[in-house]
Parts: sequence; C-alpha cells; structure tokens
Amino acid sequence: MIRLIFAILCLPTLLWAEDFPALYDVTDVASDDVLNLRAEASASSDTIGAIAHNSRNIEVIATNGNWGQVNSGEGTGWVSLRYMARQEPNPDYALAQRISCYGTEPFWGAEFVQGQNVQFTSPEGGYDHPGAGLMVPASGVPDLWAMAFGDSVATIRREICSDGMSDRQFGLSVALYHSHDGEIALLSGCCSITGY
Repeated sequence: MIRLIFAILCLPTLLWAEDFPALYDVTDVASDDVLNLRAEASASSDTIGAIAHNSRNIEVIATNGNWGQVNSGEGTGWVSLRYMARQEPNPDYALAQRISCYGTEPFWGAEFVQGQNVQFTSPEGGYDHPGAGLMVPASGVPDLWAMAFGDSVATIRREICSDGMSDRQFGLSVALYHSHDGEIALLSGCCSITGY
C-alpha cells in the first residue's frame, strides 16, 4: 500500500518531466514593454532582467505553478507563463529537430540538426558532419535517445543538467562518443532545444 501511495504522489512529477524542456514565444506584451525576468517564481520577487516583447524560441526548463524557469546570462530566472505561448513540437522529430549541446573540461560544442548535419566546435577548430541520422528512443528506458553521425554517437537524456561553470540549468544532458580524423573522445555536457 505504501508503494502505491508513493507512486501516486510521484505521478505529477513524472508527467511534468515529460513536458520539458520546451520552446515558448512571448505573447500579449505591448511593443513598448518587456517581459520581466524574476529571481523567484513570484510577481513580488526582484526583477533580474527582461525579455523583449517579440522574443521567440525561449526555452523553458521547468515550471512552478504559472511560472517558467529560463536561462539568462550566467544564471536562471522566472517568467510569467501568462505571457508565454508554448510552441507545438514537430512530430517528425524526437524532442526537437535542432539541439545545441555544450561541454566543459574540455570545452566543446555541437549543433545537432536531426536528419541533416552536426556542426562540432572546440578550441582546436571545428567541422561540419553531413548525413546525421534521426534520434532513436531507447528501448525500455524513458527519456533517453541516441543519434549517430559518421562514426560518432550522441546519447541525449531528459534530466536537469549543469555545466559546472555557471548557474545556468539545462533540461537535457549528453554523452558523446566523438570520432574524427582518427581521434576518439568521450565527451559529456548539457543541451538546449533551439528549434522544432
């Protein structure tokens, strides 16, 4: 009986986790106004920034009531979801067609465009890898996907992730088996949805 009660109590959290991160557009904000970014999920909390009235593709990492957590600069803040319209995901792609991932120690970045290409960058340089596949969901493991490009594979998991260098939060983590020009590396980092 205790297990059943625990499962029921956890259900809203599990359902919530499947919805985020997600992209939103600012809506119903006058052209001469901005959407305030708050330190906490409250209208009485300090304003720590602003988002333009016509901003699009704002990634919401999590929610707290009618508030959405977003990244700004080197940290996170909260915006009222009353002024945010959620975009409809493209059903042709798992998560989103465009996902940007970053890592530290060593520093690296990758722009994944499902079904098209991966643009990889590091302090040593970068390259474009055409012919990237589509993300494939893991069998029997929720919130885990893999995408191959050439001899490399990225596994992306829906979970809260920190880059360890800032106070930013991400809704996706990545482990990347990276093979290029005879060099092999296993990299880890965090990801953001950048376009459906």
